[in-house]
Amino acid sequence: MRGPLVTVKPGSWVTSTAGRDKGSHYLVLAVKDERWLEVVDGRRRTPANPKRKSLKHVWVHDAVAEGLAARLREGARVTNEEIQSALAALVREEEEVG
Repeated sequence: MRGPLVTVKPGSWVTSTAGRDKGSHYLVLAVKDERWLEVVDGRRRTPANPKRKSLKHVWVHDAVAEGLAARLREGARVTNEEIQSALAALVREEEEVG
């Protein structure tokens, strides 16, 4: 889902729709501007080395990792394990519903 109705913020769950990583799930670490995001998965892409991704090349899900989003807003550091756990929970929840 893209467009003016979807707000992308730190902690949002996105899926890559283009590039070598097509189909990969990420959490948004930071919104750089209206066009670019920094995304992480806690494995290959960590907070120390986030992937820069164009907003045009991701599918933005309605789900947000609220606990992580709150910590990112506060400026607190998040660990790879926390990212992996939050992302797995969002994906698992979507699979159970869909």
